[in-house]
Amino acid sequence: MFICDCHCDTLTELYNKNASLYENEQHFDIKRQIALGGGLQFCAIYVPTEVFRYQGGLRYTLCLLDKYNQEIKKLHENGIDVLQVRTAGDAGNVLKHKAATLLAIEEGGAIDGSLEALRCLYELGVRAMTLTWSNRNDIADGINEEATGSGLTLFGKQVVAEMNRLGMLVDVSHISTAGFWSVIETSTKPIIATHSNAKSLCSHPRNLNDEQIKALAQNGGLAGITFAGQFLEEDWRNACIESVYKHIDYMLNLIGNDDHIGFGSDFDGISHPPYNIQGVQDYKPLIEYLSKYYSDETINKITHQNVINLLQKVL
Repeated sequence: MFICDCHCDTLTELYNKNASLYENEQHFDIKRQIALGGGLQFCAIYVPTEVFRYQGGLRYTLCLLDKYNQEIKKLHENGIDVLQVRTAGDAGNVLKHKAATLLAIEEGGAIDGSLEALRCLYELGVRAMTLTWSNRNDIADGINEEATGSGLTLFGKQVVAEMNRLGMLVDVSHISTAGFWSVIETSTKPIIATHSNAKSLCSHPRNLNDEQIKALAQNGGLAGITFAGQFLEEDWRNACIESVYKHIDYMLNLIGNDDHIGFGSDFDGISHPPYNIQGVQDYKPLIEYLSKYYSDETINKITHQNVINLLQKVL
């Protein structure tokens, strides 16, 4: 079992608690990832709104990036095989490694309104960026600013164009609806919603409506099914493995094929995970459940191949 997971906030917890990426008490660590059968984990640097607005997003981003680098260094020093995915070639080789990570940013405020900073972060290994969290930044409005009806700013269009040129995944989770459509119009490469579910099944504003889901597929992009309970069920207490299946199945039927769905757990960024998904180790019962309904080919696509294909197109 090899799992590509497009979003977790574990780096924030490791930084705040001075904990280890290899083994910890969080939702995700490399030890459990390897025990599961290996995987590719997108590791997000989440920059809170109050940080980038009042303290400077770039400095905080570099602090978490340093924590990531130090943890990867320790893993390598201890002979633990963890690939850092930076190129299309790396993406094509992930299955040959015990584990892999991809460095991402969650909140475009991290670049402090600077294309130069974006390029520097790319040189430091960042390969994906969520354009907004749920609030407003220099790039676009987040979903909390839905009333403005605003899409990408002029700077935001420049950011998307530069990410396309560099080879970075443009992530539309958290962006306003108008911002989503503006990205669809602007991006010349496939995009991703790293951690968003189907609004038709659960009305949370962060979820994607049917037209957005179909547009992602037509764009050649991907939606990562998230395990946040409030995105799975109207009452998060009911969220479970079956809830995850329902969102996957709904999107598969809506799109009409199995090429554009993956996972984006949001491990260590969610307060209400499904009652029977408490960490990376619980991918095992989840995949066993999905295997009752889907062929091995479809399971392989959802668990890893769709993400690998997307990375090979974009990086």
